[in-house]
Amino acid sequence: MEVWFRQTAPYYGSDDEPTPFPVPGSMWNYDRGPVLYKKRMQFIRRMDELGFDTIMFTEHHYGPNGGLMPSPIALMSAATQVTERIKLNTMGIALALYPQPVRVAEELAMIDNLSNGRLLPGFISGTPQNLYAYNVTPGEERERYHEAYDLMVKAWTEPEPFEWHSKYYDYPCVSILPRPVQRPHPRCWTTATSRESIEWAATKQMGFMSHGPTIECADRLGYFKRYAEENGGWTPGPQDLGIAREMFVSPKKVNTEEYIRERFERDRVHSFTHRAANQYLREIDQERFKVRTYDYLTAVDSPFQGAAMTVPGYCSGQFLAGTPDEIIEEVIRQKEATGAGVLVVRSEVGSVNLDEALEGLELFAKEVLPVVQKL
Repeated sequence: MEVWFRQTAPYYGSDDEPTPFPVPGSMWNYDRGPVLYKKRMQFIRRMDELGFDTIMFTEHHYGPNGGLMPSPIALMSAATQVTERIKLNTMGIALALYPQPVRVAEELAMIDNLSNGRLLPGFISGTPQNLYAYNVTPGEERERYHEAYDLMVKAWTEPEPFEWHSKYYDYPCVSILPRPVQRPHPRCWTTATSRESIEWAATKQMGFMSHGPTIECADRLGYFKRYAEENGGWTPGPQDLGIAREMFVSPKKVNTEEYIRERFERDRVHSFTHRAANQYLREIDQERFKVRTYDYLTAVDSPFQGAAMTVPGYCSGQFLAGTPDEIIEEVIRQKEATGAGVLVVRSEVGSVNLDEALEGLELFAKEVLPVVQKL
């Protein structure tokens, strides 16, 4: 089983008060910024040294969550020069936000060359926060994303210059350089919750990642696999299926539920409540859900919307917490339940800073990682 690490890269303007959305420029610390990026690169290099299979770069705009990573492409490009072995994944690039998909194809091809073939591009639908930041209409988002994806794949693989004319993108000539190292092109991943997006990903033969309670992940990954077999002409294996989990690892046995309440549930300073509190984000969310259905789910009616770093999140399988042995046991259970061959962990959450996250990851890499990678 592969183990990937998902970076959060938050920016908090204050340690004592919630950072608002959008984050005003007045809250940016000009002296602290370069230091944060220097520590980020050191952290990325350490993930490579510890033996994680892949490190993930996300995309967020205007907000405290992911505030240091508005461009996964830029940070991933820098990471190619401080890593040697670890694969570099975006999860994901919100393609609908990019007016020139050809440029994205070119830049990702550059990264594949800079990393000598370690790129694992991941693409996603835009979140309300990102659609709001770039003023993308929710009704256009899916078509823009899917058109851009098809254009990029053709740009990577077509050996001769070609024309492209579609609803949102129009090029009299496409002929990119450089070409990706990986042929025919780097393996692409995505994540989604709606039936429409799952089916699209299955027909494109993409790797697919799920979050949410274990029972819901099993439903979602199972539907993805069945649809791929019946309509996509392929059979996804464990290496094509992933589950994403929040994580806290402790060197000694503790009362896990009590610790979660004390450390995470009571921590409201860095809670991201803007999605529910911001009128514009709520309206975008409502528009997005009008074109999404979830009738493939058998255990629930709609995707779980709760926070993962809570006792309910722990009980439902979203939050891996405890000693190394306890985490190994839970990963084995979830692998058997979902069929996933990729585990994505994130420990840089809430008030947990980069140094604290690394402390737990050192322990994880020593006692959990070697076992899980043999599953």
